[in-house]
Amino acid sequence: MRTRQVSANETRFPEPQVGEAIVVSKYAESRLKAVILHPDDFNLFERYRRIFAAREPYELHLTDTALAAHDLGERGADEPDLDLESLDRALA
Repeated sequence: MRTRQVSANETRFPEPQVGEAIVVSKYAESRLKAVILHPDDFNLFERYRRIFAAREPYELHLTDTALAAHDLGERGADEPDLDLESLDRALA
């Protein structure tokens, strides 16, 4: 992500608190224009970006079998023809 600095003298932004994102919208909230973060939160975001830039988080790489198993577990349903070997490979 590219960042651009703007002098505080050139803008009138509210001061965000730590853990708060101030969303600036246009046309009665129908169009997002900007998001203002506290510098500590922005630094944390940048650190996460550096950590995960090389690879996507594991959770984004779930296989169809793993998703089916998760869905069955959430519903509390048993699936008699679920391929347990494929499940073991998917979750390994």
